[in-house]
Amino acid sequence: MTTKVVTTGGHNIIGGLSRVFHCNFYNAYLQMAVLMTQGTEKHDPEHLLIDSIANLINLLKQQGYSTDDLIQEFSQCGFGKLEQLDAKTWITSRSHYGEVLCMMGKPQINCYFTSGYLQGLLNKTVHETECKLLGAVADKFLVSEEEPQVENYLIHEFELQTNIPQRFTIDQSFNTNVDEDKIIAAVREMPLYGDAETGLIKAFGAVLTNHFADYYNRISYESYFALCKAGIPEEDSKEMFIQAGHICAFNTFGRIMQSPEWYNLVVPMCANKEDWLHGMIAVLNGFGWGVYRIEKIIAEKKFIVRVYNSYEGVGYRKMYSKSTDRNISFLAMGAVIGLIHLLWKVDIRDKPELTQEFYVEQFNHPANSYMIEQTHAIAADDEYDRFIVSK
Repeated sequence: MTTKVVTTGGHNIIGGLSRVFHCNFYNAYLQMAVLMTQGTEKHDPEHLLIDSIANLINLLKQQGYSTDDLIQEFSQCGFGKLEQLDAKTWITSRSHYGEVLCMMGKPQINCYFTSGYLQGLLNKTVHETECKLLGAVADKFLVSEEEPQVENYLIHEFELQTNIPQRFTIDQSFNTNVDEDKIIAAVREMPLYGDAETGLIKAFGAVLTNHFADYYNRISYESYFALCKAGIPEEDSKEMFIQAGHICAFNTFGRIMQSPEWYNLVVPMCANKEDWLHGMIAVLNGFGWGVYRIEKIIAEKKFIVRVYNSYEGVGYRKMYSKSTDRNISFLAMGAVIGLIHLLWKVDIRDKPELTQEFYVEQFNHPANSYMIEQTHAIAADDEYDRFIVSK
């Protein structure tokens, strides 16, 4: 089966499921945040990480995917290389989660995503038994005879919005020479698929995946709800997942805006920071995250961004009843404020070295930071997600 991407409403859809580009930094931090919820009542984060992808693989099989198709797509989407040794043993000689997660914590068995992918593929319970990060030659997975009980959590239908305004029809008070269509077309022409030898996507100084949007949504929201049920204050629980988006912005957006591709394609269109903001929003609109639209810029003071078909909002409505909480799109909140920080707090145009120390000491330091509020949410039955960033 040749992987076919259908792009509609800001979503990149493969096999009927929305896919989104995310980096190893985000994947590492998010998985770590989920695992930190261990010990909350009736919540098992390890099983959550495994079962959340197994369900989606079951849905792909219902769409006609064969075992070979799923193995091929694992590599094409940047998760690595799956190999079967015998009836009960699989390995990944190279894998996204097996090689990069230690950047955010100590080495440990951590390929829950791969275990879940195999579990869905085989309809058997799968556990990782050896890990490259702990000195093994490959990540090894043992297949048992037990058939897993995995629920389908996408229980509601939700149609993507198609009547999305073009740029600048919301507020004509600003303009730019940034050609969004040209940038999106360039992003879609980039070889953002797994290398034939490694199954990894290396771009912009990071390791990317063309991941499952609903996997992110499930593990994030179920972990958030578990924290709230355990009595952790909502704001503290949300901050864990907003921080993941902030880390993503620093590492991925920052590296994109330091890349040769950015300087060749986007910078010639830019006269100021506002143009850089428009340029990065255009790149985002090729990543499958929804359609981002800048509503207002009051430089240095206030920025308003709308997201139509935000993958978090759409995913929330496919899993749960309508939310009464509008500050609920955690990734987008972190990403939007992170993008403002890259331009109006540290100025990415000066090409700072994007190290962990720089992140802690300057980018994420409270001094001169902005605040973000979500005023509208698709999860709460609004037409779009809307974010206000201000001092």
